[in-house]
Amino acid sequence: MRERWARALGVAALVAAPAVARAQAPPPAERSQVYSAYELETIAEVVDSLHASLDPAPEGKTIERIDVVPIDVFEKRDPLPRWLNVFHATTREAVVRDEVLLHVGGPYAQVLADDTLRNLRHLIQLSVVLVVAARGTRPDAVRVVVITKDVWSLRLNWDVAVDAGGLEQFIAQPSEWNVAGVHHVGSGLFIIDPATVTLGAGYEIPRVVGSRVSVAAGADVVANRQSGALEGSGAELVAGQPIYSGLTDWSWDATVAYADGITRVFQNAAQRLYLDPATGVKVPIAYHARTYASLYEATRSFGWDVKHDVTVGADVNDSSFRPAFSADGRTTADFASAYLPSSDARAGPFVQYHSYTKRYVRLIDFETLILQEDASLGHDLVLRAAPSFRALGASYDVVALYAAAQYSWSLSDGFFRVGFASTTEPQPDHVGNAAVSPSARLVTPTVLGIGRLVADGTLLARWRDELNVRGACAGFSRYAPFAQCASFLGGSNRLRGYPTNFFVGKDFVAYNVEPPYFPVRRARPSRALPLARPRCLLSGHRLSARATDRSVDGRRRAPARFLRVVRAGIRHAERRGAVTPSDRAGRMVSG
Repeated sequence: MRERWARALGVAALVAAPAVARAQAPPPAERSQVYSAYELETIAEVVDSLHASLDPAPEGKTIERIDVVPIDVFEKRDPLPRWLNVFHATTREAVVRDEVLLHVGGPYAQVLADDTLRNLRHLIQLSVVLVVAARGTRPDAVRVVVITKDVWSLRLNWDVAVDAGGLEQFIAQPSEWNVAGVHHVGSGLFIIDPATVTLGAGYEIPRVVGSRVSVAAGADVVANRQSGALEGSGAELVAGQPIYSGLTDWSWDATVAYADGITRVFQNAAQRLYLDPATGVKVPIAYHARTYASLYEATRSFGWDVKHDVTVGADVNDSSFRPAFSADGRTTADFASAYLPSSDARAGPFVQYHSYTKRYVRLIDFETLILQEDASLGHDLVLRAAPSFRALGASYDVVALYAAAQYSWSLSDGFFRVGFASTTEPQPDHVGNAAVSPSARLVTPTVLGIGRLVADGTLLARWRDELNVRGACAGFSRYAPFAQCASFLGGSNRLRGYPTNFFVGKDFVAYNVEPPYFPVRRARPSRALPLARPRCLLSGHRLSARATDRSVDGRRRAPARFLRVVRAGIRHAERRGAVTPSDRAGRMVSG
């Protein structure tokens, strides 16, 4: 009898453990009641229009109603005429309500109001997002008011790189970011560079039939400008359900993607050449690249104040490369050694442990102007092991080990963050690939009302490199927070006065210091501008991250927006990165 009772109590303890952990709620975001003048004015106007007044102490009170108040893109405080709103799809009230984690009849909890804020601010279609509590009809009741303001949904989205040699790249991604007001995203894609033209299209459904499941798909084709022949294509299908709250227990996602084409490196709008020191022959830095990737994973999340996420899954990743020119054997071999990434296939399961705190500090005038933003605080730890087996089709037996740690402190209305990441890929007889990447970031408190100083820096040192990443990207990577790419410098980034892509290297030091700025207190919110340039998100198979500022987990991505810009225009994205390579004749350069 005692044994049966012991077993029953043990099972009950296991079942109750997640509930006990969830009961330990995190505190509200630090400085959660700090608003910009623009936000205070917005709150006052909306609350007054509802004939209500703010409740200074709503915690624990019963929610008797939830009001969603959308604001037009162009309203009386904006310089443009309001009749322009007829050309814009405003977010439907139901879309906003689906993201609200508070419920009528339940208690008001500021921590859930904060999660609601972060979820809504994660939606690129919204600029101003505010959640406030107004007095209810009884002293123990409260009224939740959710205020949102859309940005212009029909966008051209373009980017251009022109240097001394002429047009190096032009990107256009016309898109509608709020189809029928339900936040579906439909987009086209046009890219032209000195060698190719790319055409593509994509569509994303952030919530399928009212569920939390997201789906995104897209495809493109690449044609050679000189011959007119097709020389490449790509496609991607992503589906998943994210961790959308501290109370979410499960998430999952799946990805299937491929890319096939020719990778070229341009310098001053012309094909960059490789001069073989042994034969004296010049050949273009160009090669065929073919990548296939698929990933399937599920995550069980425990805790609330301190999160413990355990992820298990499996993936297949196959990348192959070959020169895109004909030359003698010695020149081809020397080019391959200098620039050609090594073909590599991976297949196997993986497991990951991720621990982090649900603590945040609320900032204003940081990444955006006159809008609140949340930066994560506390620890962030990731441990991941991904074995790959020859018996499953991999190139060799290897275990990819990834570890990263990060800690963030608040400094009044600023913060300080340090981190370290390490990737090691031991094989049975040696370590084939390995890298370390320390980083730090400082955002000072606002100085005398003038602004803040932002300084950050990172180092990437690959101390083993069998994949030969110097030449370009080696496909999809789930093993590190940095892409398996060489870094280019010159022309369109940092080193002005140098030709584009003049410096190249597999290792780099990057640092940046931004002086104080003068916030524009009466300007429109920066996220509410009617036009925007392309958001170059990495091809994302990670849908399980939602509205967080975490950066230690390399696979934590926002839901994938289809952007073949990343594959077809990866050289441009790398050129514009703030890096300082140290692999040109042993010379260290600084920006």
